Amino acid sequence: MRSRLLLIGTIVGALVLFAWQSVSNGVLQLPEKGTQPFPNDSSGAPARAIRALAPANGVYFSRYGVFASIGINADYTDQTKQFGAMMAKQIVVDLAVVFVLALLLDRLAGASVWRTGVTYSALALAYMGCIDVSNLIWWRFPMSWTLGNLLDQVIAYLLVGVTLAAIAKRFAEPPVRTAERPGVPAQGGISSRSGVGAQR
Repeated sequence: MRSRLLLIGTIVGALVLFAWQSVSNGVLQLPEKGTQPFPNDSSGAPARAIRALAPANGVYFSRYGVFASIGINADYTDQTKQFGAMMAKQIVVDLAVVFVLALLLDRLAGASVWRTGVTYSALALAYMGCIDVSNLIWWRFPMSWTLGNLLDQVIAYLLVGVTLAAIAKRFAEPPVRTAERPGVPAQGGISSRSGVGAQR
């Protein structure tokens, strides 16, 4: 993909991806399927109780069936009010992801817009399926959480693939047509106009 198409495709594709993530998380809540809030969470009591068991932020597990990612602020502030900074970081991640996907577009050898989207979504299904289903197997993540996250990623990569392919098609240079003069095939498989090289 030429640098101009790469730039435009990365920016537009990242905006499409970010828009879908906003709808998926904010409206449809696909990635949050199967998750439940702690009781009495408005007081921050669960975070304080967890901090007693997890003194530092990080990923913890117990062989008795616990897998938890801990990221508690020192002052126990409500992190749902920090969406602005998190969204800014997410758009940077989206730009990097779409940049890589745009670089891979040329390897599809001129596939149609729809076929490109389906190919990208199939790759997302294979890769994220390995991760999400593994979490289901090993850590008993809810089935609804697994399916919600898989659907979220499959749709996201479908939209990005369609977007990138449509942009590439829109800005692609028209093929150069050249007048070709047909030669005369010789019996030995060598093309010649005057029969030179033909078997005698």
